[in-house]
Amino acid sequence: MILVVVFISIGALCIYGVYRFLNPFGNLVNEELSDSYYYTRDKEGIVYSPMGNWFSLGKREMKVDMATFQVLGRDYAKDEEYAYFKSRAINSPIHVPSFQVKSGFMPMDKNHVYILVDDLYYLDDSDAEGFKVLEGADAETYEQLGFDFAKDKNFIYRNNIKCTEVAHESFEVINYQFCMDAKAVYHYRYGKPLLKIEDANISEVISLTNSCIRDDKNVYVYIDSANKIFSFPFKNSEEIRFFSDYSSLIKIDNHIYYHGLIMDDVDASTFEELEYGYTKDKDHVFFNGKIVEEADVNTFKYNESKYIFSDKNHIYEAGKIVKSKK
Repeated sequence: MILVVVFISIGALCIYGVYRFLNPFGNLVNEELSDSYYYTRDKEGIVYSPMGNWFSLGKREMKVDMATFQVLGRDYAKDEEYAYFKSRAINSPIHVPSFQVKSGFMPMDKNHVYILVDDLYYLDDSDAEGFKVLEGADAETYEQLGFDFAKDKNFIYRNNIKCTEVAHESFEVINYQFCMDAKAVYHYRYGKPLLKIEDANISEVISLTNSCIRDDKNVYVYIDSANKIFSFPFKNSEEIRFFSDYSSLIKIDNHIYYHGLIMDDVDASTFEELEYGYTKDKDHVFFNGKIVEEADVNTFKYNESKYIFSDKNHIYEAGKIVKSKK
């Protein structure tokens, strides 16, 4: 046993040694801001390698002024003369001294906010520009409100387009799928129009998860499978519970909702989530919201080594009996 441990240790050290020998760069320039900009091993140059995965994603050495080089974001940097996107100097007419990157991904200078229009242009040696000016945006007051929305002193922007459907002064992002202003609550999805939630009580709206909200009477959630927003009434906010698939499976008071519909014959107080679409309560096992016939609650389990669900009597696939143990 001792010899096995010794050989394993020696093998691990050899592998690490080979990796270090082949590794083309040294430490990260700024670990807090980016996992892709590295010093060369002699610290006399800069190497860009996405997430440091040089073996699979490659690396590109950069010609920079080392004395003034600084990382601005995951894929942005600058020195005294140039601003860089990934490994390429940005060839748009930007003001380098004031160039900055807000929220880690929104480039701007004192004059303009810029939009990345070609994520792969840094691999191209042509004169094609990878950025354009966000027309009308005020760089001094511009701020990002999550990934989809931004605002300046004049406008709300949604995915870099002026959003005129909402009130500028009162607008706020609630979570990844809901936003609001003084007039209404809205659901949003990328590439889709804002959807107004007609009955929501604006003054009582709070976020429950990244994609679910409630007011003082209802829980609101968008269900992908139904392509619609559901409102579930509740009596006690303390009795609202989410599971791992928190948009499709929700406990509210004494009900369990699956894909927007109340599950039948379920005891909410003992209901629990298992794996791969299976759930159970004290009396039944369920698959995708339906009772699994003949399943024994007490012995039903998942066999990780055989990748099967079974109880003392049967083996199951997709909620159906496929084999009997008797």
